[in-house]
Amino acid sequence: MREKILLITMGDPNGVGPEICLQLLSRKLTLAPGFIPVILGDPEVLRQAQDLLCTKKMLVEISSLKNASAVWPKAIPVYTAGIEFLGNVQPGKVDKTAGAASIGWVHRAVQLVQKGEAVGIVTAPLCKESVEMTIPGFQGHTEYIGDMCGDPQPVLALVHGDWVCAHVSTHVSLREAVDRVQRKRIEKVGLLLNAFLQKYRGIKKPRLGVAGLNPHAGEGGLFGREEIEEIIPAIKLLQKKGVSAEGPLPGDVVFPQLRAGRFDGVIAMYHDQGHVVTKTLFFNLGEKRKLGGVNTTLGLPVLRTSVDHGTGFDIAWQGKANEQSLRDALELAVKLA
Repeated sequence: MREKILLITMGDPNGVGPEICLQLLSRKLTLAPGFIPVILGDPEVLRQAQDLLCTKKMLVEISSLKNASAVWPKAIPVYTAGIEFLGNVQPGKVDKTAGAASIGWVHRAVQLVQKGEAVGIVTAPLCKESVEMTIPGFQGHTEYIGDMCGDPQPVLALVHGDWVCAHVSTHVSLREAVDRVQRKRIEKVGLLLNAFLQKYRGIKKPRLGVAGLNPHAGEGGLFGREEIEEIIPAIKLLQKKGVSAEGPLPGDVVFPQLRAGRFDGVIAMYHDQGHVVTKTLFFNLGEKRKLGGVNTTLGLPVLRTSVDHGTGFDIAWQGKANEQSLRDALELAVKLA
């Protein structure tokens, strides 16, 4: 059987990325036959994390992805791809060197998938502020990978079991997010979300709820006209193409209906509209800090899933991080691949 390599980018060395990568691959992990996870990152940083966590599974640096099958699952394959982190680990610190290395691993991972040497990417968190020191204007994984694939505005979706929420805009100001509520963009998000639900959950005709932008979905124009001028026309376009889309519905209505099972997925109009409710439901910030859910990018030729949390600078390198979201992301990547 042909091996299917899934690259796990290590994330910012100063964050929780190295810890959750080791936690995940050091514990029992049952993947579909042929799938092999490989950490793309810095072996020395991972060894330091290994000492912190007292994990026993050996780290083996590989010079080629072709060697991964000889290492996994007895040991953890680590591939640097020629990109080294030339600094010292500084837990919780914003650092240009850390940012450059973390985005370098992502860049190389995308190239490897484009060349057919890997089937997908699972990303641990990086620090946007650190990366921006090297790449001015950097917005995040989603937009960066989109640019590499020729789509500067890809679609970000949050997934947690039956909970799926796609976004019309993500890492832009609220002012710009309002301007991006346009019928063609909403139509694109709806078509991609519909296709994702057909593939991910096997639903022949997914039911999509479309959130409004304004309070009460505009209340017939009393609180704004975006619903009338952009969102409703987009819904009609989707319906003409055979997509079961309903709305616009107020945000405080459509998400409870998603949770109740009336919809299979929801289109959120901007970042916080979808993220706040999703993370409130699925993040447990208690003592064990179990953070579930996956961030994935729809519609690109490169398969990418990610943890649904940040670098955790407040708890980095303290042994407090939890790998559940990374596990969810890897499992979804296997399913989609």
